Order: sequence, then structure tokens, then C-alpha cells
Amino acid sequence: MTVKNLPALEKALLAELPGFSIAGNLLLMSPMERILRAIYFESSSYDKSAFSVSAFVMPLCVPTEHLSFNFGNRVRHKGGGDRWTMSMPNLMAELGAALKEQAVHFLAKVDSLLAFADMATAFSGNLHTPKAMAFALARAGQDRRAVSVLDELLAQVDPNIAWQQTIAKQANALKTDLLERPVEAHRQLEEWEIETTRKLGLEQFL
Repeated sequence: MTVKNLPALEKALLAELPGFSIAGNLLLMSPMERILRAIYFESSSYDKSAFSVSAFVMPLCVPTEHLSFNFGNRVRHKGGGDRWTMSMPNLMAELGAALKEQAVHFLAKVDSLLAFADMATAFSGNLHTPKAMAFALARAGQDRRAVSVLDELLAQVDPNIAWQQTIAKQANALKTDLLERPVEAHRQLEEWEIETTRKLGLEQFL
């Protein structure tokens, strides 16, 4: 079999994953309230029978047009690798067990924006981590904590790097609104949440 059979595989796995729904290459965990919790299936560009599986979370109040895997992990098979193939013996049984043990266990713990903010501290490497944490905290009504995280973010920005300048501009704008116009800040976060959900094509799962 080839990765053309991935949709059928996803559908078959639903029987092992109650509370999930199919959305293209995603298996979405319900409820999708302010946070996208999902399992993503990605085919290989080099092997027609190979694919990878990732479990990830995204706070929807962070404006974006694309899926982000900054907060997630690859699902691994018994051999420790993260590349699965349609020809693997007992693929359904092994993948189903791995999803329950690794993906569902990870996703179930992130059941609120505050849980996301706590979990996100385990991920590091770039400014997207504190940005997502701050936006999530603000959307959860934790304005003081959000401002504190934004201050930490702004202290790390390299003004000579364009993408970091963009994040700094967004961080400064949210910080100013939280301090001076909190009602407007919370309204904007809610609008971003709705807009992100729409751009990802997931409105029907709300």
C-alpha cells in the first residue's frame, strides 16, 4: 500500500480514538475550545509508502494562516524511529497503541489555555514559545502573567532580525492593550481566535 491509503488509515484509527474527528490530514481531539489539539499525518516526499505522525497543540488566539508544530512531538514506533510505512507488519495495531500511549496522553493534558501555558515551558528554541504563552495567558484572563512573559520575550529580541522585529511589534501592541485597553485586548484576542479557526478551515469543529 502507498500513502494514498492514509485517509482510509485515519478513518480506521478513529475506532481506537474516541473523541476525535477527521479534518483532512488531521485527527482533531474534541472539544476544540480555544485550543487546537490534533494528530497530523504527513506523507514522505521520497517514499510513496512512508509517512510520519505528529501530535501537536496550538492556541487559536495566536493569529496565523497555517498549522504550527512548535508545540508537539513525533509519534514513534517500537524501534524508536518516527517514520512509519504502510507495509509495516501489524501497522494498525502498533500505530493505534502508539497513538494512545504517546499522542493521546500528550494532548489530553493540554485541556485549557493555562495548561497550554504551563506545558509550553518545556519547549524552547525561539521567540514563538513565549509569544504563544503570552497570548494564551491573556486569552485566559491572566493579564499580569501575560505582560510578564511579553517583557521576557521583548528582552530577547534581536532588532537586526526582521522576523524577530515582527514578533516584537506584535508583543508590544498586545502589552500596550493589556495595560491600557484590556477590554479591547480581550476582544482582539477573541477575534484572532475566530479568524485563525476560519483560516485553518476548522469552523465546523467549534
